[in-house]
Amino acid sequence: MKERLNQLFPRLRKVGILGAGISGKGCARLCDKLGIAYDLLDEAEKSSEKPHLKNYDLCITSPGFAPHHPWIQVLQKQSIPHVTEIDFAALCLKKPMIAVTGTNGKTSVTEALAQILCLAGKPACAAGNNGTVLSKLAAKGLNPETIVVCEISSYQAWQLRYLKPMYTLWTNIDEDHITYHGNFRNYFEAKANLLRLTQTFAICGSTLQPYLKNNPKVIFADSHEKLADWLAQFPLYYSRGQCENFALLKTFAEVFGISPKVLETGLKTFKQSPHRLHCCLKKEGYEFWNDSKGTNLHAVKAALKSLKNKTNIYWILGGRSKGENVKTFPEVFNCFPNVKKIFLIGESGKELAKNASLFKTQLNYVVNLEG
Repeated sequence: MKERLNQLFPRLRKVGILGAGISGKGCARLCDKLGIAYDLLDEAEKSSEKPHLKNYDLCITSPGFAPHHPWIQVLQKQSIPHVTEIDFAALCLKKPMIAVTGTNGKTSVTEALAQILCLAGKPACAAGNNGTVLSKLAAKGLNPETIVVCEISSYQAWQLRYLKPMYTLWTNIDEDHITYHGNFRNYFEAKANLLRLTQTFAICGSTLQPYLKNNPKVIFADSHEKLADWLAQFPLYYSRGQCENFALLKTFAEVFGISPKVLETGLKTFKQSPHRLHCCLKKEGYEFWNDSKGTNLHAVKAALKSLKNKTNIYWILGGRSKGENVKTFPEVFNCFPNVKKIFLIGESGKELAKNASLFKTQLNYVVNLEG
């Protein structure tokens, strides 16, 4: 289990784990399994505000540490050996993985693909950004035949070096996490790093063609519009986002050799994770739809298109800003006259309220949803 680690880091006596959240604790568990001493460095603790990172043979970084974070800057400037949580775990797993990334749809594609592979008789499990930390999975131990389908966010992808996915699936791209990456180009390049590491090829959603059309590693999925008749058989057909996801999985199944029957059975029985676009309550003639995982403009556009046949929509919009240009939101909402009123909440809601004159729809800034 330690062979690749020992080859890369032959004097690995003690590591510093940067971040005491879910990924940091997963790394600690894997270190226990490997018999490696470690310190779990929590930024919230005063004693860890300025850790002596040079004291460690290796540092393992959690996804929450952005490129501009002071601790990351120290690691880079002082050339201190460091890896991400996913790289650390990948070095302890022998089976090549399938990576999944994208602005939206990562979790759905990851979990649906793991289920489809199992139906095809290939043991598989979903891990990564979906909540099952890869390092914790590695610490538990895996059947060598198990295929790990690993969801990877831009937070995790930007400094990957040792993960070598056999295949990569990239759902889509749109402006997101700008406060973390600094700009859209850096955000895109973070995800594109996965393509450089991929051993065979990547399957990408059709909306990525303008960005990756000259990349020889990329196979593009058919657009969901082209597959409309085929998609109509599935329960989640109402969701534009899931249509894009299913189109991507169809292309992967064809390339990977999964039969159409197995694929369709998997998609028909697939249950999406909580808080994706769905109708959660019908009462007294009203429908209440939940899309609280839709945290960027790309997701908002997909939801609006999915609900284009609904009338008299009241929309709750806002929350924590990720650095998107709020002036682009009116352009999107003004194309959907069925949205009759928008309630703005949180940090980005306050910014959107400043652009109320650009919206054709009535806006109400309510700060939060209490009461």
